[in-house]
Amino acid sequence: MPKSETKDRLKELNAALQTKAAEIENISNAWSVDGDTVVVDTDQHTAYLKAIGDAEEIKNLIVAEEKAAGVFEFLKQPGGESAAAAEATETARTGMQRKSLSDQWLDSDAYMEMKESDFRRFGQVAAFDQSIARFVETKDIYSAMAGSYSLPTLGTQQDLGFTPRMLRPGRVRDLFPVETTTANLLHGIRETGFTNNAAVVPERTASNGGPATGGPSDVYGLKPKSDLTIVPVTYPLATIAHIMYVHKQTLADEPRMRGIIDRDLTDGIKMQEDFQILWGDGSGDNLTGIMNTPGIQVYTGDSADPRTAQLRRAMTRAILAYFVPTGIVMHPLDWEDLELERDSTGAYRLAVNVAVGGEQRVWRMNIIDTPAMTEGRYLLGAFGTGAKLYDREQVNIQVSTENRDLFERNAVTLRCEERLGLVVDRPESFVAGSLTTPA
Repeated sequence: MPKSETKDRLKELNAALQTKAAEIENISNAWSVDGDTVVVDTDQHTAYLKAIGDAEEIKNLIVAEEKAAGVFEFLKQPGGESAAAAEATETARTGMQRKSLSDQWLDSDAYMEMKESDFRRFGQVAAFDQSIARFVETKDIYSAMAGSYSLPTLGTQQDLGFTPRMLRPGRVRDLFPVETTTANLLHGIRETGFTNNAAVVPERTASNGGPATGGPSDVYGLKPKSDLTIVPVTYPLATIAHIMYVHKQTLADEPRMRGIIDRDLTDGIKMQEDFQILWGDGSGDNLTGIMNTPGIQVYTGDSADPRTAQLRRAMTRAILAYFVPTGIVMHPLDWEDLELERDSTGAYRLAVNVAVGGEQRVWRMNIIDTPAMTEGRYLLGAFGTGAKLYDREQVNIQVSTENRDLFERNAVTLRCEERLGLVVDRPESFVAGSLTTPA
């Protein structure tokens, strides 16, 4: 569509929207006010709702027309335009820019200080901290791998860049409202038993416990005693970390630096974090994962039930412990089986619309599918209530020029780490389930 036609169309739509807005205002001005009551007759009410609906439709058309204009404008651009230039143009147009963790690190004073010293200042260490949740929202475009290649004398070339492996979606921590702490050790109490003897108590009874006689020998009713068993528990803070060696030239090549930070170092930390939250054995500085916490409930599905019904029955176990479960962690292959489960008519049970895709929930609970969970097993419970996750240090990247003989080799060390604690003070709110293949 020619640019002039697009502008004319937008002008017509904006004029129509202004006319409709004036109509809405005229209708509302015609309403009468009786004290604190606004009096609107049926015809005015119907006309008012219709005018608003028409205005909303025109507004949507304006938005769609503007988007279409952007598509036509994009198709007119030369095919070899760099993605970085397009991103810079969009930033200049909107005045807004979202940066990934690596972008923020590369723009930080710490990195620039190291770069200005040619990464050779003795004992220099630069650190940059940022939450992983802030950079997984965007994906950077990376340049091609460094190296030599030949260009033809005639014709044009287009740099396709480098496509990174995406960060694995779905983290166990996504089920927690994560809290922070400044302590180096967490402790609390855990309820391990409760005997409820609450009962109706008469005001008076006979001295032998029978019905009251009304005489002086009657005694006041004795209240029954309930029992509560609690134990003190300490929770260590685990440090999850790893390092990577990189040559100075690679460090100076900023697109390559982004790939190292975003893809390998950070994602590796988050993979181990999932494993620790689920399966940590509590030995040494390891977390005690929820699956290994004493007191969690266990449920094995009945083969007479489909998998969705097995999850619902496990959910009841948590509810009977007076906790409302909020999420389920399971293996991706098991989640696949659930989404492909059909009823007696052949319809999918979970996906409301397969073409669009249903929300990743079942029985009002969020689903996290992760390879950290063993296939055939799942964990269901009250995340954030029966268990809490504490961040002592969020994911951070540190770069040092001094480590072993790397200075002589013109290389540096990248270190990525985080510190976190897991508190499971109400283990009965969780159910460790096993799926059984339906008969």
